[in-house]
Amino acid sequence: MRLVADIGGTNARLALCKDGAIVPQSVRNFSNDDWPHLYDIVSAYLKEHAPVPPDEMVIAVAGPVQGDQAVLTNRKWTILRTELIQQFGCKHVVLVNDLSALGYAVPSMLTTQFRRIFNGPALASKNGQSLVVGIGTGFNVSPVLSTPNSVHCFAVEAGHISMPKGVSDMLKAIGHSPDLFPTIETLFSGRGLTLFCQQATGDDTLLGTTAVQSYNTSSNPAISNAIDDYAALIGQLLRDLSLAYMPSCGVYLAGSVARAVVSIATARLIDVFAQPCEILGDRTPSLFTIEDDFAALYGCAAHDHRL
Repeated sequence: MRLVADIGGTNARLALCKDGAIVPQSVRNFSNDDWPHLYDIVSAYLKEHAPVPPDEMVIAVAGPVQGDQAVLTNRKWTILRTELIQQFGCKHVVLVNDLSALGYAVPSMLTTQFRRIFNGPALASKNGQSLVVGIGTGFNVSPVLSTPNSVHCFAVEAGHISMPKGVSDMLKAIGHSPDLFPTIETLFSGRGLTLFCQQATGDDTLLGTTAVQSYNTSSNPAISNAIDDYAALIGQLLRDLSLAYMPSCGVYLAGSVARAVVSIATARLIDVFAQPCEILGDRTPSLFTIEDDFAALYGCAAHDHRL
């Protein structure tokens, strides 16, 4: 038996997994505010659902994972693999970044778990590479390599690299200073969406979530224009990432910001994303949104601890 967990900044989702499949009745949600640490959540969960400790744990964390340690960014919980083994007696414990967990889920996701928003051209051969792009509280990507026998997801911290020139040029063209957005995450995140909308509308009190909710309903057209421009910027970023990672099997968008913007401004994003590229030509990869909030748990279930 395996315990799988998806630990976000606000909530934790836990489930049991047997023979690679999640036991549906075992899925539980916990509010992190109610618990001093993840260890206490796991202990309470196992007392209720697994009197016999599981053999394995695969835990996805919304934060950096280095070696045997993960840090939950929004809560400053430090999670130690050795502590989980000692407290709960598991033979194998794996800590992965939450975007990596989504990457492990991608090759086996059901059609009900994602939505296709752009259909790329049929290719005679594919390289087994996909890319998960997460735009939510922060930003990151998960490059995925799927082979007939295994799935590999590579550790990346893409949110903190310098902004690609194509995005900076587009910012200039629509009247924004690129200096406000020096790295990818400073624009493509919850905070970035808010700052962008404030700059676009001149309203320093406008939140990104409010701008999304007001799209095409507000008396201020600058709000809808800001969301359209932001969708175009996402499209440009995805063009750059598609060239960098060559995901012939598709790009998968995840995260609250990505899903919110795509749900209302799909056409503007696709207009930019699907433009022919000098290197790729018209081989723009298919684009999807991950719709299942529990997809990371499925990725933890699919993870091979021997990798």
